[in-house]
Amino acid sequence: MISAARGLFFILCAQVCAMLTGCASNSANALLKYQPPARESPAAIIDVGKHGRAWSVDGTETPSFANTLRLAPGEHRVGLNCLSYDISTAAVISAAAAVGGAIGAAVAASAIPQDKPPSTLQFVLVTGRFEAGKTYYSRCVAADGKPHAWLADSPDGSDLPQGFTSLCTRGCPH
Repeated sequence: MISAARGLFFILCAQVCAMLTGCASNSANALLKYQPPARESPAAIIDVGKHGRAWSVDGTETPSFANTLRLAPGEHRVGLNCLSYDISTAAVISAAAAVGGAIGAAVAASAIPQDKPPSTLQFVLVTGRFEAGKTYYSRCVAADGKPHAWLADSPDGSDLPQGFTSLCTRGCPH
């Protein structure tokens, strides 16, 4: 009886492991990983900053928490995003979750007005010729809960570098 239970347990564990391993594998639709130029090679730098993210370079996925990205000099298309969230709404849901668990958080979330989502996200593709030795800055600013992402050639720049273009792909102003 015990050996039959062990066999059943082993089969069950093997099935669970196979299922979890399959979930952890890369999707067929996953982007390739970005390969920066070698450290000794000339490169342009993108300073990602604290609020936005440079999520792709030329259709390849960048490291999730990278603060800076190195690009070979030349023409590139960089995907940027900018997240805006209502800090008071996030605090209410977090506090409700701490006090009342998942049910408390769900109740707090249901009390949020439907016309005011707790977070919004904007994605843009910036295309331009990146110069070796130059630093570019990913900018992310939210005004009235609406995020705006762009690339600048100075830390407090409000415009795209000359010759660059930007195309909003999601979360665009109407």
